[in-house]
Formats: sequence, structure tokens, C-alpha cells
Amino acid sequence: MKFLHPVGQSTLKYGVTIPIEAQTEQMCLIRRGEKVQVTISFASGDLVNAEIRRLNNSAGQLQFRYEQRSQARLRQFLYETFNGTIEGDLLEIVEYAPNSFIFHPIRKQTIPGLQICEMICHGIDHQKIDAITEIADIRAGLSAIEYDAQFNQADYNKRINENLLERGWQSEQKVVEGLGLRCDFEKNGVWIEVEFGNARSYYQDYIKFMLAKRYRNATLGVLLCPTVSFAALLCELGRQRASVNSVSERSPVYSGMMSYEKAVRELPHLGFMFDMELVVGGIGISV
Repeated sequence: MKFLHPVGQSTLKYGVTIPIEAQTEQMCLIRRGEKVQVTISFASGDLVNAEIRRLNNSAGQLQFRYEQRSQARLRQFLYETFNGTIEGDLLEIVEYAPNSFIFHPIRKQTIPGLQICEMICHGIDHQKIDAITEIADIRAGLSAIEYDAQFNQADYNKRINENLLERGWQSEQKVVEGLGLRCDFEKNGVWIEVEFGNARSYYQDYIKFMLAKRYRNATLGVLLCPTVSFAALLCELGRQRASVNSVSERSPVYSGMMSYEKAVRELPHLGFMFDMELVVGGIGISV
């Protein structure tokens, strides 16, 4: 498990909510009112014993809890690290062994930006990817985009569009005359789809690539999706904004975003259909 958490006052005082998108199968088995003992590592190796608890409320939230006296060292570390100025700060949480986690602060003043964290290939050797000029172009375009706690996926899509257009990419390119399908970007036969949308709709991106190969001489299709960690952060921020703006007593639903990990799981089962070179990249935040 790995996810990014937007730091708030509750983070400094007692705990962290684990987004639904980041919960493992074992975590999903924790029932309301139940808790599991865990270890949290921080500050270059300091350890505290804490717990993951399923709240017995209507939302059934799953949280790290560390409000006890024995966990004061962790709270003090978080308070001193973020210095009370937490707007835009993040906490990266990684499970490095069963029930053992690392809390890694990401301060806004470090100006974290977007990056391709991971990549998987189909029909092309991974070692050849970095030699492709357009791939380096994509990496540079993403790294120029700073993380902003106020941004949603539409904001990031806009920034990606601006940066790639500045680098000579063509946007909204038709894959075949007579159909309404368009790819997000194209340059020198490399076609890109940036998928922050619903997890069920991304299969159409593959169809676009195959049509572009057949009718537009596409040589490489590049699918970019947020990692689960980044997707969970965007969904959590979306839920927070929706809660503030909601006039309903029911908690808003804000999930189902596509992720790089989903694409990686499914590509081996879909690969037999593709007769072109494909790259799937995971968009994350530099730390």
C-alpha cells in the first residue's frame, strides 16, 4: 500500500484516514469498531506502535490512529516538521512490510511536481523507450507542472495540455475521418492519451491507438494514468471539497478514478489484441 495524504490539523493531532482507493484486501476485511496493531516508522528510523481502526460511524472510515501518550513522539515529529503551516503539505505513507509503514513528509516549499514514476511496455523493449525523443519530451512536460493542493484532475489536464502544446504537440487529433474519436496529443507518430477519468472508460484509449495505427500511421501509443497513490490523493481532495460545498447530509461519493496499477494488471490479458507498440506510464508526484 502506498498513498499521499493532504496534511491537516487532524493529521498532527490524532490520525490519518486511509482512502478507499488505497486500501488493501486485508484492510477491507477490518470491520467497524475493529482495530489492527501496526508499526509506524518516521524521522529516519524512529518507531512507534499505533493502530489501524475502522470507525463505527456511517462512513465506516479506516484510519491510522496515534493519539495516545505512547505515540507522542510521532505527533511531535509531525508538528515540528510541518510547523503549523500545512497548506499544500503532503504525507507519503508506504507499507514496506506487513503492518509496518513509513510516514514520509513532503513539504510544499520543496515544490514537488508531476513525474512518470513507473512505466510498462508492450511490443517494445523497455531499454529503447528512453532513447525516444518524444518520451523525454513527455517527461519534461510533466516535470514542469508543480503540485498544487487546490488542483483537481481538470486543472492538471489543463497544465499538461499547455506544457505539451508549448513543446510542439498537436492536441485533439482525429484518429479516423468519419468518427468522433480524438486522441489527446500527437507528435511525430507518437499518440498520447492522458486518462484521469473513470476506470471503466479507459479501454477506449486502446481502441484509439489501434485506429490511429491503421488510419494515421501511428508508431507508438502512450497511455498516461495517475498512480493509485496520486489518484487516491485527488479523490480525497475531491471528497473534502465536495463535503464543504455539499448541502446534503450524506457524504459525497468521489472515487473510481483510473490508475496506472489497474492498467498494469490488465495489459497482459489485453495484449493479444494489440499489433502496435504501447507504453503505459504512471503519473505521480516527485518526492
